[in-house]
Amino acid sequence: MNTFQLEILTPRGRFFSDQVVHAEVPAEDGFVGILANHTAYITSSPGGRFEIRLPSGETRRFHVGSGFFQTLKNHAFFLTQSVDSDSL
Repeated sequence: MNTFQLEILTPRGRFFSDQVVHAEVPAEDGFVGILANHTAYITSSPGGRFEIRLPSGETRRFHVGSGFFQTLKNHAFFLTQSVDSDSL
């Protein structure tokens, strides 16, 4: 199973950092699905539901504030002012 590194960062520091299989990211025109080896991509985000799937098969959901998302070379970042966890 292919994975990529995902980090969710806030002004308070790193909220989440781990290998994930899939991320569903809120973007300006809906949601963007991200898998390993995704092409380079950057977008602003209005915030909302952010869902990830871990290699174990576990799904985690977060509610993120507005921000920016970038993925490049199997490393993805979501930069936001706020994040709340539904499952941590």
